Amino acid sequence: MGKKKTAAFFDVDGTLIHGDSQAMEAGFILKKTKPSLAYWAKILLTLLSVQLSRMGWISQIAQNKVYLKTYRGRTRQWLEKNAQDLFRQEIEKKLIPKSMSLIHKHRQKGDLIVLVSASPRHILIPFEKQLKPDKLFCTLLEFGQNKKATGRVLGKVCAQEEKRFLVHGFARKMQIDLEQSFAYTDHHSDIPFLESVGHPVAVNPTKSLSAWAKKQGWPQYRF
Repeated sequence: MGKKKTAAFFDVDGTLIHGDSQAMEAGFILKKTKPSLAYWAKILLTLLSVQLSRMGWISQIAQNKVYLKTYRGRTRQWLEKNAQDLFRQEIEKKLIPKSMSLIHKHRQKGDLIVLVSASPRHILIPFEKQLKPDKLFCTLLEFGQNKKATGRVLGKVCAQEEKRFLVHGFARKMQIDLEQSFAYTDHHSDIPFLESVGHPVAVNPTKSLSAWAKKQGWPQYRF
């Protein structure tokens, strides 16, 4: 048998960029358009869900599903165009140089570069074009027969245990040695994702992730 491949798996928000891409998207839409009262109500509900998630009362997946409802009625074309503008005008400035260097170093070593994010695909298309990962895993939106978003997810939200499931499935398919592979993330909800590899790294970690990483002896980077 030939030598197994190795990979570097990267979360996006808080790991490759400073901030939350969906929160930036919501702010961008509010500035760019004249949103309806219904959209404002959905944003307020999302803000409440964020607070509940931080308090541990609801999961990150439940919080994400609340935000996905704000997409209802939007076409894929509109969402992708808005995401391109958002990336060019705001997100690109928030790319973390040291995280970009990590990607470069792993690529030079011959590792596969894999992005694994809970954000929906349209937000991540500009990342994919600029960073050119070997694979992208993300949340997929459901679109109806009228080609407009239903506000629901197609399949599962790419978060928590789903990230672990996707990493292991990709490793089997591509014959990746997970014990020799790396994973990087900032959030404690991604602990199952970090535990999938032999070299987990906490980047700009939340307090909960920092405490867990210290207990496990995992490296912690603060960029």
